[in-house]
Order: sequence, then C-alpha cells, then structure tokens
Amino acid sequence: MITTQHIEEDLSRAYVQAIAAKAGLNLAIRDRAHDYGIDGTFHQVSYRDGRREESGFGLDFQLKASINAVVEPDCIQYDLDSKVYNSFSERAQKKYTSRVILILLVLPKDTEDWMTLSEEQLVLKRCCYWTTIDGVATLNAQSKRISIPRSNLLTPEKVMVLMQAVENGETLQ
Repeated sequence: MITTQHIEEDLSRAYVQAIAAKAGLNLAIRDRAHDYGIDGTFHQVSYRDGRREESGFGLDFQLKASINAVVEPDCIQYDLDSKVYNSFSERAQKKYTSRVILILLVLPKDTEDWMTLSEEQLVLKRCCYWTTIDGVATLNAQSKRISIPRSNLLTPEKVMVLMQAVENGETLQ
C-alpha cells in the first residue's frame, strides 16, 4: 500500500483533474523525476480556424493536501513549509514570471471519511481552496501560517475567472 501522504496527493490531483475537465481546460500535471515546486498548469483552450488549440495562457499551481488545516468560519489556516512560502514570495516579486497559485485540499481527519462511492456517485469529502502568496519572505525556519479565505473555493467557474485574469494581465483574486 502507498503512503498516506501519497494517497492525499493522489486525491488532490483527482480533484484538480475533475475541476479542469468541467471548466474545459487542458491540464498538465507533472510526473517528473525532480520536483521544483510546480505540480501542474491549467491551460486555456481556444477555438480558431476550425480547431481547438492552447491559447498560450496558463496558470501554474502547487498542490497540497492536509488533515491538519484549521477550518475557521471565514478562513482556512494552514502551516505552509517556509521554503515553499519563500519560493512563492520570490516568484511574485518578479515581473514576468508565469502566475502561480497554491491549491490546498482539506481532508477530514479520519481516512475512512475521505471518499465514498456507490453506483450513483463518487464523493470526495471536503474540498480544495486556492490562494496566491505575494508577501515578503519569512524568516521562520520550519513553516509560515497562511490564511486562505473560505470564499476561495476551487470550482470550475473560479478557475475560469482566474484564467481570464491571467489572459487580461490582472491580479488573481
């Protein structure tokens, strides 16, 4: 059996794949020998000259999954590894880098509650939230607590809004 961490990762990938499919986006999830902080990219697809093709606009993301995120009334509190936080922060300071978001799958504590299925439905419990990180680098050695607004629920509609912001050169909100 694979590790619990790998199961969490695979569930987060499945969630993002379902969201991208429903949104009509092409999705590249990386299966690389080396992980340099980007797990995948949403790619916008356009219709031109009687065919579909990637438009050239993409949104990079890093996936995380956690049973330890704290769900509060207005936000999700999550302890992000300091190195990851600083990588996002540094990238946000550069003018011409591609946009990147952090996607966090919040799972129930009990692994038996993560997923249920029947002939009628497949249910993945809890959901993914997204955020950008553009603050100054942290001096913390281990982690940096971040707050993700609960309104930042990752849905097909929201991913399309984010992709439109990328295309228009707007801030991701």
